[in-house]
This record gives sequence, structure tokens and C-alpha cells, in this order.
Amino acid sequence: MVSQAHSSDNGFRPCRNAIVLSVKTLCARRKSMPTHDKAHTQWSTDDPLAECRSELHKKAFGAHHPLAGHPEFSIDALEEAAMEASRRDGDLYVDAGDFSFADKWGTTPKPDMTIHEIFDRIETAGAWLVMKHLETNRAYKALLDEFVTFLIGIAGPDGARLLSNAEMIVLVTSPRRKSAFHFDAEVNFLAQVQGSKDIWICDPMDRSVTTEEEIERYYSVSNNAGTYKPHAETVARRFTLCPGDAVHIPTHASHWVQNHDSVSVSVSLNMEFPRRFADTYRANYYLRRFGIRPRPPGESKVVDCSKAAAINGLRHVKSLVKR
Repeated sequence: MVSQAHSSDNGFRPCRNAIVLSVKTLCARRKSMPTHDKAHTQWSTDDPLAECRSELHKKAFGAHHPLAGHPEFSIDALEEAAMEASRRDGDLYVDAGDFSFADKWGTTPKPDMTIHEIFDRIETAGAWLVMKHLETNRAYKALLDEFVTFLIGIAGPDGARLLSNAEMIVLVTSPRRKSAFHFDAEVNFLAQVQGSKDIWICDPMDRSVTTEEEIERYYSVSNNAGTYKPHAETVARRFTLCPGDAVHIPTHASHWVQNHDSVSVSVSLNMEFPRRFADTYRANYYLRRFGIRPRPPGESKVVDCSKAAAINGLRHVKSLVKR
């Protein structure tokens, strides 16, 4: 079961030894279970389907998955997958070194090592590897399809029509490495396959953590737009993920990760919303630059659609000019 706690509960901060002991107790259950085919044969949610359907995109919730122990996610298999990803433009990101929650992607030095050397030294390299679009490999595509069936079941017929472009991203992380504070546009589930970690997830509508301006910049300027705020930990929900655990990260929900004392393998599975939702935020970004305080998306469907149509029209004009 996904362990979760509010980091602000009674102001209590357990000591490091207590945290390690708690994680070992939680994850020991996984180690004593049978192989992945017997432990979790399919995706499932902790809470009833109807409850999860109402929380999709809005609230973090726990789930379980059948990927832990799968041979496609062994370190050897992932090294080969990383080699394949390196041959695709933009599908492999690697950095190594000290990192804080407030740092931005791309500010940590890239290691002066080959992919083989990084995997060989992953225990001590302080590295973070991100492999995108593993679904280009048929073996991983079959596993992604199982997730899509699960997600569509949660979304229901109406919600499923809004989802497309399923993607599988695998993250391999050195012990005790942190991952930056950020938020994403996609409907996302993070599945823990090997090792354990803590993840803090904020309410996507908490504008003290994720501002409208940051979301607008995310779609218009950089996906590094989210900025860590010191008070975020006091309002976030903390989940401890062990192999077999997964958690739903709502769209625009800021989150950050602390890996524990062993190598972590996590799988991020996501699907996209229609482009018109992003275009409404893009329109607001440009309106704000002209000194106008735009209406946030969701207040008026007519206004939102008009903004999206305007951005789409500009995009069409630009494509004609480039011809």
C-alpha cells in the first residue's frame, strides 16, 4: 500500500533513522512477496473507481502496478534502452552532482562519462537519467497499453475522449539524489519499480504554490517555470513509494522527489490533454505582457474557447508564412 502523510502534521519531523526504519518496514513487505506476475497482475487503485474518477486531474491518489520485477526494467535492460534513447533527438537527459529541490533542470553538470559508465557507477554517481518514449520499443509499448486501459477505465467514456498521446518515461536515480520542484501538463502516474523514494505533491489549484503566471510561462516560455517556495512542504502530501506502488500526480500539481538509500527505477506514464487547454494559458501569457490581467481558465468556457481559437489562428498564420 502506498504510504502517505502530510509533512505538516502537528509540525512533526521524524529523525532520519526513523524514516529509514519506516521505509524498510514498508518495503520489506514487497521483498517478501512473490515475483511480479503474482504480486500485482494488473493496475489497480487504492480507492474505489468512482472516487478516483472524481479525483483525476484534481487530487493525488495511490495505485498499484505490475511492473516491479519485470525484466524490461532491470538495470541491464534499461542500459540498452538508454543507448537506444540516446540515438533519438531529445529522448535522453542525464545529469550528476549535488542537487536541491529549488534547482532547475539543466543547471546541474552533465557527467563526463559514457552511458555504460554511468550505469556501472550508478550507486555513487549522484546521477539522474530520464529516458523518454520507451514505447517506441514493442516490449515497452505493450506495457504502456496496459496502463492506458487502466487510465481510460478511471477517466470514463467522457474523460477518455480528452486523452491522447500516451508516453512512457523511465527514470533511473542514484541513491539519495533529489529531483527538482516542478509541475507537468500531462495526466501522470509515477510507478515505483526498484528502490524507494518520497514524493511531495501539492494541490494543483493552490496558487500560493503554483501561480497562474508560472503555468502561463510553462506553456509559452519554458517547462522549468515552476519555482520552489519554502512553505510548499507544509501544504504538500507526502507519499512513500515502494516497488509495486504508484501515485497519480494531477495536472499542474507541483511536486518534488527525494530518493532513499538505494538505486531507484521509476516509470512515469502519462497522456496529454487537447492542445486547446494549453492555448488558453498561452493567450493569457500574451495578454499579461500587454498589461491586461486575464481571466483564469475555467471561469468562462466561451472566453477560454475564444482565446484558444486566437492562438490556433496565429499558429496557422505562422505556418503559412514559413512555407
